[in-house]
Amino acid sequence: METSDETWIETACQWLQASESEHAHDRATTEHVTQAIAAAEPPQLAHLVDLLVSRIDLDSIHPSRLRLLMQVLAARLLQCLSTADGEQREGLLDQPLVSPSALTELYQRLSELDGPAAAHALQMLAAQPDEESIDLLAGLLAESPPVDWKQVALGLSPLWNADSERLAFFFERLDSDHLHPATLSILIDLAGYATRKGKLAEHPWTGRQTKLASLLSSVCQRLYSLEREPSKFGSDVAEVQRVLGDSVSLTISLCDALGLVGSEHESSPALRQAMQLSHRRIQGEAAGALARLGVEEGRQRLLELARDPVARLRAVSYAEELGCAELIDEDLRLPAALAEAELVSWLASAEQYGIAPQHVELIDTRTQFWPGYEEPRDCYLFRYEYELPAGMVSNIGIAGPATHAFTVDLSSLPLDDVYAIFAGWQAEHEDIFELPMTGLNVAQRREADRLIESLDAQQLRVEEPVALTFFLGEVALLAIVVSDRGRGCAITDGFETLHFAINSSPTSLTPASVLSLYRGRKLLRTFNP
Repeated sequence: METSDETWIETACQWLQASESEHAHDRATTEHVTQAIAAAEPPQLAHLVDLLVSRIDLDSIHPSRLRLLMQVLAARLLQCLSTADGEQREGLLDQPLVSPSALTELYQRLSELDGPAAAHALQMLAAQPDEESIDLLAGLLAESPPVDWKQVALGLSPLWNADSERLAFFFERLDSDHLHPATLSILIDLAGYATRKGKLAEHPWTGRQTKLASLLSSVCQRLYSLEREPSKFGSDVAEVQRVLGDSVSLTISLCDALGLVGSEHESSPALRQAMQLSHRRIQGEAAGALARLGVEEGRQRLLELARDPVARLRAVSYAEELGCAELIDEDLRLPAALAEAELVSWLASAEQYGIAPQHVELIDTRTQFWPGYEEPRDCYLFRYEYELPAGMVSNIGIAGPATHAFTVDLSSLPLDDVYAIFAGWQAEHEDIFELPMTGLNVAQRREADRLIESLDAQQLRVEEPVALTFFLGEVALLAIVVSDRGRGCAITDGFETLHFAINSSPTSLTPASVLSLYRGRKLLRTFNP
């Protein structure tokens, strides 16, 4: 395959515009395009952006291909900027690597088609440290920002690493009086971070605490109404959750800002109002802000919140910052208590159960080497229980080297295997991967056939080979099998075989979880003899 500049750019354009039947499943073309972009020089990236704006009918492109291209394109531009020589990256550049006006037009076109892809265009604009890019970025945030805070966060992510001059210039150009709530919350977070790190001599909202307090009060009223009558804020659950997420994010940001720039007299009423909301994270932020302003009521609430696992991490952190952590019960500041708080907070997030479990119990802890870490890590397993209308839900989650829980029921596994399944799930290495059966070459197909015979010899008839897996040079076959015990999932490398029963239940082990268990066993045995 040719690799000249014009060839790969033309291939990229054809790949984007091809119908589903032409290139949707052409893995080689996808890899060629993404690898070419990942190695491209700035002029080539600029040329591709120009073509996206001027020549390609973005309306006809499948979103998944568009998102992939924008993701790789943004990653490469950020890499080019980060590897530029130190002298070039000091302060503001005179010349951008990619035309700011082209990126602006691309963002505006993509905003109507696909939010995640548009966020990557905004990300490229935010990454370029020249005055025109920053000016246009500030204008877009006021005039046509993303409506989802996650897309705002992605688009503005390069600014967290920006230097003082660039950040000062950005906030100077920003029209902070006309910002969407999702945008405002991210920008206030950025301002607070930059102020704490000493990148900004003064918080951008200094002197505007009256306006911030008024906005916080109105958002709190909105949240009160949302708690009581959620149906008023959307026709379906997804819409209500979006409104809730935006309101919570903005409330948290406003509490933090008032803690930095507010005054006890002007800010306390709104912060007290926020502290009365049922949302534990908001209570913690409001209490922390009040305590920072010297209000004893805020400090006392922090000490109370430390007893609640959902709020404990934030409460302990703020208490340490304010020099009063010793007033919190020592048992609540121990590593196991903080690990419990990590898991409970994760489970209570909107992406998981949305509420904290009714019961949590530490069932095991051990210090061991763990994938991705050079030094041994303290690992904690907790059994948690939910009493839901549909019935009891009980499972095991991990905290320490990772904070996670599976839908798959782990309660019947030995504790060594529970650790293993989490370790295998978390492991990342270029020599740990799997290939679907349809992607095997002739030699790999022969290896798969050999392992199928190995399973047959163990009275495990292969119903469906799932994948050929690779683990640091070792090859194994993952398959759905049938035995005298019924249907199951097995993995074998010819020497060691794992076999588990599976069924249609959502909590049943799956091929993916069996593969994680297999890999995790090998990893933990190798590094923890």
